[in-house]
Amino acid sequence: MNKLLIKNGTLLTMEGDRQPRKADLLVADGRIKRIDTAIDRGERPDITIDASGMIVLPGLIFGHARLGFSLLRGQTDQILDDAERERMALRLVGGLSPKQVRCSAELGICQSIRSGVTTLFEGGSMRHTDQILQAARTLGFRLIVGRMLADRTPDWPDTLRISLREQMSDAQALARDIASSDPNGLLRYAVSATNPLFCTDECLTQAKAFADAGDYPLKIVLTTDKSQVERMRRESGPQELASLETLGVLGEHTFLVNPSFVSEPEQNTIRKTGTRVVANVTADLKLGRPLSRLPEFVRKGTPVLPGFDSPLYGGRMDALRELAVLATVFRPQYGPQTMTPEQVLSMVTVDAAKALGMDDELGTLEPGKQADIVLVNLGRDIFAQPGAHTNACCRLVYEASTCNIACTIIGGRIVYQGDHVTGCDEEALVEQANAELVRILEKT
Repeated sequence: MNKLLIKNGTLLTMEGDRQPRKADLLVADGRIKRIDTAIDRGERPDITIDASGMIVLPGLIFGHARLGFSLLRGQTDQILDDAERERMALRLVGGLSPKQVRCSAELGICQSIRSGVTTLFEGGSMRHTDQILQAARTLGFRLIVGRMLADRTPDWPDTLRISLREQMSDAQALARDIASSDPNGLLRYAVSATNPLFCTDECLTQAKAFADAGDYPLKIVLTTDKSQVERMRRESGPQELASLETLGVLGEHTFLVNPSFVSEPEQNTIRKTGTRVVANVTADLKLGRPLSRLPEFVRKGTPVLPGFDSPLYGGRMDALRELAVLATVFRPQYGPQTMTPEQVLSMVTVDAAKALGMDDELGTLEPGKQADIVLVNLGRDIFAQPGAHTNACCRLVYEASTCNIACTIIGGRIVYQGDHVTGCDEEALVEQANAELVRILEKT
């Protein structure tokens, strides 16, 4: 039995009254075995971590990113026109090789782990999604992922224009791969599609049928700029959500990404159907998108997951920075009590786990659950001092940064500690990433 003992920490379990408590935590065979005020060494742990002065909380769960594009971070930052930015992004993405997608995914996973993310609902890619899976396996990362579907793409590069039959065959093969070769239970398949502007009705209905048959979550990325919204309405008539509702693809297992242009009636449609939403708030700010009605979604009971968006658009995959933005950016419009630190932490732990149907395994620190754990050491940051008698949630959301992540644990295995991601030569990875980016840009 492999045992890990975390001693002397301040535990924020995210269950019950959500109050921090001084306690020890024992992990055995990948699961939380015991939480007590003092667990003695009679348990004979293989590894002991002294968490004195640290906050110990469940691993963070984020709702969207595109790991396969991490190599391309910042490459569209100088393009101000939305349409031209998208054309450039497609050219870059269409030229990625399997090796480059693998390197990109490893880089994105390392960045996620370093910021305390232990579970990511990834958006997939049109090509080489298998390389993203292999990167997650190598680094021991918990990932929900599927091949992205899009079949209304006459203006996309030839490499991305693939028949729907071939796309569905590829998606089914990936799902079988996960089902047959994931002994640690870290990988989960999801069906991923883009919006009605780039997906025919047939594509969306097949995606929904595939999701229902395999009991997979379905992710649909909504239109992300005003010109796309106007074009879709010219071409298809009804509003985006009305079209999706008519097709029958909304529901409790459907996640809508980027609800920036959702109207109040559409918001009611989402709530009525039990659909979930994913908001990439920092990316919205960077790109000048309208901010989503996130506080209204939360107030009305719609499950909301924060996300990062594509590195092509959103930049850093920094979970703690995302929490600080979520807790502050809506206050000028909705008031100072909007999106409290407690709410924001709940969104990326227990609430995210419930939305994904994984709350039996993740989201809180409780005996029997998967040992996905993050240790945050605010003591090493002079900007977070003094800290005596300060609310733990406020400190985490308002003051913590990635430099405060002391340790990340996934399934009882330490994947980050001592400024080092386990099983990865990050210096070599960054060197490779820079070299591959030069090749991409020369080719493009």
